[in-house]
Amino acid sequence: MKILGIVGSYRKFGNTDVLVREALMSASEMGAEVEMLRLTDLTIKPCKGCMACVFKNADCRIEDDSNFFFSKLFEADGIILGSPIYIFGPVGTIKMIQDRFLQISTKIDKLANKVGAIIAIGGAPGAEGTIMPGLASFFGFLGIPVVDQMLVYSHGPGEILLHENAVEKANQIGRELVEALQDDQAKAKYTEGSGVCPICHQNFLVLKDGVLECGLCHIKATPKIESGKLILEFGKTELKKGEEIQEAIADHIENLSETGVKYIKLKDEIDKRKEKYKNFEIKEAKP
Repeated sequence: MKILGIVGSYRKFGNTDVLVREALMSASEMGAEVEMLRLTDLTIKPCKGCMACVFKNADCRIEDDSNFFFSKLFEADGIILGSPIYIFGPVGTIKMIQDRFLQISTKIDKLANKVGAIIAIGGAPGAEGTIMPGLASFFGFLGIPVVDQMLVYSHGPGEILLHENAVEKANQIGRELVEALQDDQAKAKYTEGSGVCPICHQNFLVLKDGVLECGLCHIKATPKIESGKLILEFGKTELKKGEEIQEAIADHIENLSETGVKYIKLKDEIDKRKEKYKNFEIKEAKP
């Protein structure tokens, strides 16, 4: 059993780093083989959007450390993703590697039967923004169920170690990852109260045609007023098994592949319409 801790923060032994280490130590005590991967040690370049990985089932042409990252992802059974809050969302190192997920879209079967957990650190309440749904989307696209998550606050590097409840929660996450890998029933025991999506455990809601739904999982939510408070009730749904999630992701990738065939048929007309933009002289700002 292998548990991989992924850290997005630049600060070694900073708040995110030490909580991920605490979770890994806990998992190790339960017999798991643990490893940490700091994204700041890797060179990850932006996705160019060429879509060759999807349309042609080709290897990514960008030369960087993304293949190394994905090899570690495939090896792991459990994954802990840790990030500080940067400008109301996950740190950029995480988003950079997320943007490269398409290159493993044809290898999605290698991600079956894995579990994940989230550790997020903020400076102070009020600036959470999209940190939790942003980190949940990391696992959501890969079809990996999240078995637990935490969001805590602390300022100075490592100061979170003075918050015993936060340290204990990180320790608990390490234990729960191992338990979820040992027992399928443990994978589904993670639930939240009213107002939280039963699949991704987020309260990230969007309004579509007058209907509220989870922005990640599209589960419908019904608003009710109880004792002067707004309560959201999500439709009853069984937690999806890893295999079902993988099938849904595979269907999405297949749909993307079909757009490639459509694009080839339309390419001549698209190129023709691009001419007016190519002929328009515009000054491009460069350093």
